[in-house]
Amino acid sequence: MVVKILFFGILSGKTGTKETTIEVSEGCVPLSDIIAELKTRFPELPDGPFIYAVNEEQVQTSHTIKDGDEVAIMPPFAGG
Repeated sequence: MVVKILFFGILSGKTGTKETTIEVSEGCVPLSDIIAELKTRFPELPDGPFIYAVNEEQVQTSHTIKDGDEVAIMPPFAGG
C-alpha cells in the first residue's frame, strides 16, 4: 500500500522535502501509524501540534488511511 505524504510550512524545511511516499502493510491503517513511521524516517520532524488532511479533508490521527490516499501535514496557522 502506497500513501503520498505532503509537508507544508516549516515541516518541509525540517524534513528536507515537500513530499514523499510511504509504503505500509496491506489493508487500512490509522493515521497515527503513518505518523509514527514518518517520525522514524524523519527524526527531525517536530512533535506538533499539526493539522492533518487526507484527500484534502481535515482529519484526526485516528482516521483510517487507505491505499492511494494523500496525507497533508501542516503546522497550525496563525492569522490576523
